[in-house]
Amino acid sequence: MISIIMPLYNAERFLAETLHSIQNQTYKDYELICINDASTDGTLDILKAVQEKDNRIQIYSNEKHSGAAISRNKGIRKAKGEYITFLDGDDIFDEEMLSLAYETSKAKELDVLMYEYKHVTSEEIYIKRTIPRSEEYVQRYCIKPFSIEEQSPEDFFNWTGAPWNKLYRKDFIINNKLEFQTLSCCNDVYFVMMALILAERVMVLNDRRVMVYARDHFTPTRISYDRDPMCLYLAMEKFLIEIINRGMLPKLYEHYYFRLYFLLISGFRVAKSEEKKMLFYEFLKKEGINRLRELGKEYYNRLDDTVKEMLEHFENREYSSKWYEKESNFSYFLKKNAFKVIQLFNQSENTVIWGAGINGRHLLRFINENGIVVKALVDIDVNKQGTIIEGYQVREPETVIFPAGSLIVVSAREAYIDVKEKFLLDDIWVVFIGDYIKMGV
Repeated sequence: MISIIMPLYNAERFLAETLHSIQNQTYKDYELICINDASTDGTLDILKAVQEKDNRIQIYSNEKHSGAAISRNKGIRKAKGEYITFLDGDDIFDEEMLSLAYETSKAKELDVLMYEYKHVTSEEIYIKRTIPRSEEYVQRYCIKPFSIEEQSPEDFFNWTGAPWNKLYRKDFIINNKLEFQTLSCCNDVYFVMMALILAERVMVLNDRRVMVYARDHFTPTRISYDRDPMCLYLAMEKFLIEIINRGMLPKLYEHYYFRLYFLLISGFRVAKSEEKKMLFYEFLKKEGINRLRELGKEYYNRLDDTVKEMLEHFENREYSSKWYEKESNFSYFLKKNAFKVIQLFNQSENTVIWGAGINGRHLLRFINENGIVVKALVDIDVNKQGTIIEGYQVREPETVIFPAGSLIVVSAREAYIDVKEKFLLDDIWVVFIGDYIKMGV
């Protein structure tokens, strides 16, 4: 049996359709543990109405609004299933999510199974999607169980800190005394990070279908809209202290500090308040980075110079420069493989970058910094065409001539297959830059 744990606070707007997507699962042997966190809207009424017709639904209520962490921890204590998953009350789930997750977890004796999710708007939440994967990705993560310790620090970045695209073995959670951290936001970071590094048997479901359609979490109406980035720091501090106490730092210090940098960077993206961003940056500059450095001092000093330099940017650069807005895991991989990337661009006099999204911007910034000139920047998105990005005007692909021997560097995996098929019969080299620099395989 699977225990589905769902914390709910004023969730009436989308709750009925979310509950329907759970009842519509092909896997039927589940209990749905709903924690009503002192909602003031019609959440409880909706739950009771559905419960009258479905005895798999259990309702527990907090006397006062306590937050998702306390609600999820209560759900863990109530759970009777062999496996546990955590879902939110406004998302939609593929009908086969539970059955595929359960069958794979049982067959492979997994501690944690991960599957695909995607943030979408309400208007697009019922559009079925798939996620492109390379064959190398499938062979490395989807065929046999692995542990994070066996993967590189860069691989650790592949796994999201969200709890709701995973199935956990309940005994694994209980035996490792895992609980969600009580924070105003990011209360799931510690739980998920600890689960991933403690698990001896982890896998990614060998299915490209999106299993969880997470309703856009970045709209002003959501509680989590204006997050306090300090919560990310507190989660990663607790994570570090715990792996030190459990004697795991000697094997995982590279994984920890690499992940730390990009999570701190993400804090400036999820916070909307300029004041919160400035206060967070000043904290990192004056004491935050040093505190985490000192906690793992012996092993911090063994880090690759690139990672140490990245973390120390917070201490050596000013907030006003906004340097952190230009950083991402993609930009890191470009810098790490700079010589190889420059060699790639030097192999053709007719090089075109295909894709003007976030990765395209990072790629353009990289080539400008290294004195590389490309023939054109193209994108099929009409909203991007005509705009200027890093000195290049985005053009419609049909307006560009691709002579034999051209090189097309695609910045997004979603476009790679289509672009490759488009030029399959021509003497044109099409490269997905993510695979070329081995980012996320």
